[in-house]
Amino acid sequence: MRVLFINSRVDAEKNPGGDTIQAQKTQAALEELGVEVVMRSPYNLDDLPGCDLAHIFNIQEPEPAWAAMQRLERQGMPVVLSSIYWDMLAHWFEMAVTGNGRWSQISRLLGKEKARPLYLGWQRVKSPANARWRAQRRLLAHARRVLPNSQSEGELLQSTFALGRHFQAKVDDIPNAIDTSLYEPLPAPSQKFWQQYGLRDFVLQVGTVYPAKNQLAVIEALYDLPVPLVFIGKVLEPYADYAARCRARAAERGNVLFLDHVPHDELPGIYALAAVHVLPSWRETPGLVSLEAAAAGCRIVTTSIGSTRDYFGEDAWYCYPSDWPSIRQGVESALTAPAPTRLRQRILAQYNWRATAVATLASYQKALKTDGRHSPAVTSYNEAHTSV
Repeated sequence: MRVLFINSRVDAEKNPGGDTIQAQKTQAALEELGVEVVMRSPYNLDDLPGCDLAHIFNIQEPEPAWAAMQRLERQGMPVVLSSIYWDMLAHWFEMAVTGNGRWSQISRLLGKEKARPLYLGWQRVKSPANARWRAQRRLLAHARRVLPNSQSEGELLQSTFALGRHFQAKVDDIPNAIDTSLYEPLPAPSQKFWQQYGLRDFVLQVGTVYPAKNQLAVIEALYDLPVPLVFIGKVLEPYADYAARCRARAAERGNVLFLDHVPHDELPGIYALAAVHVLPSWRETPGLVSLEAAAAGCRIVTTSIGSTRDYFGEDAWYCYPSDWPSIRQGVESALTAPAPTRLRQRILAQYNWRATAVATLASYQKALKTDGRHSPAVTSYNEAHTSV
């Protein structure tokens, strides 16, 4: 079998993220199963070798993906889709209530807890008027199979995009994964990091520095907690001001280290040196760094927004991104808890790239047996909306 891989995010090569890792690692694991994979951008689909089907990753930037899907469909090539999706409505609400606009006034009048569901409902009602929403919906409706990273993500896709009761028939939950070879046996604490920075038993966050990852909230929530903070991740260029605010506040707090980059194969030892990994993002599906940290024996504090509970269950501490007390409570509880050995073993057994590749290949085989022209999920918006 030969499969065409397409990452639809236009800056995926310049700014690698979780979608890049998912595509690359899935490719390597599929090739070990005997599948040939051809990787292309959505703008480089000329002179393709003969492929059995195409696999598109990421619907966050839907227009390039939709253009590629249309072209491939005209060639008769089946297309499966890894959605890698979670909405940012909760973050939008927080931004909307910080100014002097309508939602700020409504929030002051009703309180944030009552204003939030009104805002979310209003955004969802007006979504079909948005071109991006319509493009994302077309992608999901036309794909032979849809491969979310969790059951929660699949259910969110169905409700958010009004895809109707038949949508789940073509959904295959494909777990995200980590390179378990880096975590077996249990990594030893990094002597290099300890000798260079003299830090251990710190609170760690690995991830790109920008508002969605919420580093500033970590600094604020733990401002007077006597524990070192370590942030590892590059700054996204459009968010240089946010990174500067983080560094300025960190300088006022003291005992905070920022590192732009660490080679990936050095991270296991740094996770093992940390006491807690905290990721209070505005969405995670589920956050590969949280999986890695847990596999290294680190305690996990993570956001409650996204598919985190599908992966971590009762073996992590959850917080809400704008609720600083919940971040602090999660970290303080984690600091005094035993190491998550049960979570570590479950991650190694279930969330490895071979398991992901086996499940992905099974989905491909279903797609090749399906005639997309008769897929019950390919319906008009009005049809699907009335059936939800």
